[in-house]
Amino acid sequence: MPLENLEKIFSVSEFLDYLNAVFGIQGNAFVFGEVSGFKKLPSGAYFSIKDKADGSVLECYMSPFGYRSSGIILEDGMEIKAGGAANIYKPKGRLNFRVETIEPLGEGSLKKAYDALKKRLDSEGLFDRKRKLPEFISQVGVITSRAGAVIHDFRENLLPIGLEIYFKDTRVEGLQAVPGITRAVHYFNKKMPYLDALVIIRGGGSLEDLQAFNNEIVAREIFASKIPTICGIGHDRDIPIASLVSDMETSTPSIAATTINASWDRLRRGLPLAESELVYSFQGMLADKRMEVKTIAEKLIDNIGKIFSRADALKKRLLTIFETSIRGANERVAEHAKYLAGVNPERNLKLGYSIILSGATHKVIKSVNDISEGDSLINRVYQGWFTSSVDRITKSNKQ
Repeated sequence: MPLENLEKIFSVSEFLDYLNAVFGIQGNAFVFGEVSGFKKLPSGAYFSIKDKADGSVLECYMSPFGYRSSGIILEDGMEIKAGGAANIYKPKGRLNFRVETIEPLGEGSLKKAYDALKKRLDSEGLFDRKRKLPEFISQVGVITSRAGAVIHDFRENLLPIGLEIYFKDTRVEGLQAVPGITRAVHYFNKKMPYLDALVIIRGGGSLEDLQAFNNEIVAREIFASKIPTICGIGHDRDIPIASLVSDMETSTPSIAATTINASWDRLRRGLPLAESELVYSFQGMLADKRMEVKTIAEKLIDNIGKIFSRADALKKRLLTIFETSIRGANERVAEHAKYLAGVNPERNLKLGYSIILSGATHKVIKSVNDISEGDSLINRVYQGWFTSSVDRITKSNKQ
């Protein structure tokens, strides 16, 4: 604008405010270059971004909160992409770049940032805590992107055993991935702390693709989770920091699903065995009764030869006794068989009865007083089981 067209003469302070307002109207920009002169002070992070092509330098400032929230440790020589806006620092009249976001660029800078964060978190013991996953995992929170095949592969590898899956859609790559993942972990811990496991998954990728999972903010949020965590994040070489902090690290989303399936292995193996033992016990008792009848019959037959020498009346009498004994023995066998059939749990289940277990303790519910509204129940029925929840309780007046 020509000087003669200016309608106002500015003071220095006013003119600098004017320029800063103009910069603000222009909006944010992204600048990439090499970090130099990095200093971290209580008032913020101060550094310069240098253009490797011609040596141009742009002074930068980042607030303490912004730098801490970035989850990245800056060092001289790192190549980064900084997002922010231009600003003139009035006390010095010097142009600087107020940085809001930073992102390492290039394999070397990414590897350096990864190694530094890994070493620091390891020294703090964040990789040492490995909580045992609960047995019979039934309620799972899943954090990943709705786009792509990851969530489909995960669900396809889960067994059809009535699992309750709660999904939280979030970005898993790019600048918005870090706040999205941390918000999702925080959401499940606050709103659904009763979940058996929290699963964080994404497909394979390079170190650059996995920046969000090598971020300190994400790592500390996962470590702070009260819900046991499973991380199934594909990677080329280095295991993501998020996976190292989690309670269970798997190399793919599919293996994360099979890990959940494995929590049911003891029941899946034990139930058929218990059924076989029950049938074997029933058959054994029936065989014992048959042997008892056979023994009685053999003893009676042995005595028949001695009885033939007696009178016909005595012979008829003994035959009558024999028939009565056989009939009584058969009746006893029938009664035992009927009793065993009546107490066979499988028969009762087949008739429409069910066994109700507490979803929390897996103990048998014997009375309406053992449950509360909102409780999760496991219902054992003929040929399987299903889960349910208590909506309403009506107590009988009968004691």
